[in-house]
Amino acid sequence: MAPARPRRASVLLLVLLLLPGAAAAAGIDPPGDSGEPPIPDSATGAGSEASPWPEVLPAAVPPTAPVTPTHAPAATRPERPALVPREVPVGDLALHPQGPGPVEPAAGPPTALHYPLAMAAMEQDPWGWRFSEARGAWRMHTGLDLIVPGGTAVLAVRAGRVMRVDAISGYGLTVLIDHGGGWSSLYAHLQNASVVEGDTVGSAQPIGEVGQSGNASTPHLHLELRQRQPRGLVAVDPTPLLPAPPGGRHHRSGLTALRCSPSASCPAAFR
Repeated sequence: MAPARPRRASVLLLVLLLLPGAAAAAGIDPPGDSGEPPIPDSATGAGSEASPWPEVLPAAVPPTAPVTPTHAPAATRPERPALVPREVPVGDLALHPQGPGPVEPAAGPPTALHYPLAMAAMEQDPWGWRFSEARGAWRMHTGLDLIVPGGTAVLAVRAGRVMRVDAISGYGLTVLIDHGGGWSSLYAHLQNASVVEGDTVGSAQPIGEVGQSGNASTPHLHLELRQRQPRGLVAVDPTPLLPAPPGGRHHRSGLTALRCSPSASCPAAFR
């Protein structure tokens, strides 16, 4: 007959095996448990000891109203100067500019100027103030812009001698003619020139063709009339001295009227 103590130990062991909680308390693995830690899923983390999901989800955040961007107020444009000068100092563009000292006596305004184009301009941008967006200031437009198709013949406004034919910054391809008596004329933004420095030209002689060279966004002729005075070289408004264009008056569009009205600025497309 077996001793009572071993029997009681066998019964106790059987009870512990049938009760997993008790087996764990006693440090015994329950049936079917290998004792190995679970292997987490590589994609979701399922089975890992630390769950990636919080026990309590945060409260939903209400959508915010769209923010309307605010723009800084545009800088106030300075008031346009009330007076338009008839003479404006300009730089000397001659290849052999007049040095200091006595100069040729300035004659009166040249007479019998010829219209500088073979056809009437479709639009024109006159002498006067222009507002420069880049500089934030009003600047003088020291000439007359005549808008015509590219390739239109450009004509000398008076007889004289060609002083310079060159590409000049801003002006593009330019012809400069000396008419004597301190007067000269300048023709800018040309497509090509048919004269060279030193040539003698007659009034209404073709000297080149209208183009878009230099600072110009459309084909046009920029015409300047210049006078050498004792105090220096000045540009003079050529408009009152020019005759009517061939075929009648200039055709001015509403765009021209807006561009050159006292309350509006002229664009930087024209010089």
